[in-house]
Amino acid sequence: MKKIIVPCICLMLVMTITPLVTSEEIENEFEKKDFKFDVFHSIRFVRKNGKILTAIFQSWNPLWQIFLKHLDIVSFSIFEDTNDQEFLHAKMKIRDFRYSERRTCYAIYWTHDGTRYFVGTNTHTEGENVSSTAGYFGEDNTAHSTPVNGEINEEGSTLTWVIPKDIIGNPEAGDQLVEIHANTYLIYQKDCEARIKLYLANDRANPPRNECYTYVIQY
Repeated sequence: MKKIIVPCICLMLVMTITPLVTSEEIENEFEKKDFKFDVFHSIRFVRKNGKILTAIFQSWNPLWQIFLKHLDIVSFSIFEDTNDQEFLHAKMKIRDFRYSERRTCYAIYWTHDGTRYFVGTNTHTEGENVSSTAGYFGEDNTAHSTPVNGEINEEGSTLTWVIPKDIIGNPEAGDQLVEIHANTYLIYQKDCEARIKLYLANDRANPPRNECYTYVIQY
């Protein structure tokens, strides 16, 4: 009798534990990795609406990677939660996150129904000022943003965001988010509303040429 009961108990434990383990996994996640050590020292003046006024130069140097590793994108992702269907979730992993005195921006972009959207976090003054926003770009390329729930895990070098779908065009199940990509920037001015900004460095996580990153809304 014991020989029959023991296997049955073991089977019941496996059946009980398996759903718990599975529930911790993220389903329907769009995730892309980026090359490491690819941050560019890029000097350019940019208007508030994102239009480049003057690009002085852009160069890659292995020595810069030591000082700019807090800009180096390792991966980024977009996903949804079955139990949280009114929100879109996003995540970015950095090679070695740290707060900077200068303004540092971490952002993910996509296009839905002809409109460009974004989610991102701005930090400066060694982390004394941190703000997370999401929104869209108007026809004149001006960003219209709303504060969202963002979190930075310094130990894990990750940034995460929870984005209400009603501020990003209310995408519905089956809709496609296209042209997904991620960027980080180091900017001299701390003021996000500065009319002209001096960009110092950046990293770009873009799809290969002739490819478009796409995520299909699940809920």
